[in-house]
Order: sequence, then structure tokens, then C-alpha cells
Amino acid sequence: MLSNFKEHSWRFAIGGWGAFVVSVILFLIFYYDLYLMLGLLTAAIILTIANAIFVFYTKRKTKVGEK
Repeated sequence: MLSNFKEHSWRFAIGGWGAFVVSVILFLIFYYDLYLMLGLLTAAIILTIANAIFVFYTKRKTKVGEK
């Protein structure tokens, strides 16, 4: 399943959300800070948006190159 992860176009978003989930769980266990968790959520959302722009740009670029 993870053998093709390095070539996956959404790997940064998946890694960002995975890091968000792990860090929220650890913060809930050891140190509860709502504002820090909201900051991590904002970072994960921004990373997902940036990755979506990158994926759509590269797909558009390859379609233009095929013509």
C-alpha cells in the first residue's frame, strides 16, 4: 500500500493531515491548548489547499504538453 506513496501527488496533504491528527491526540493527552490545535488545523488546511493548487497545475501543464 505504501510502496507507491513517494509518487503519490497528494502525499503532502496526507502527511499534513496525519501529522495534525497525531499532534492533536498528543496535545489532548499531555497538554490541552485549544488555540494551538486550531493553529495546527489551519496549517493542515493551508497545506491541503497548496497541494491541490500544485496537483491541478501539474495536471494542466501535462495536458498542455500533450497537445
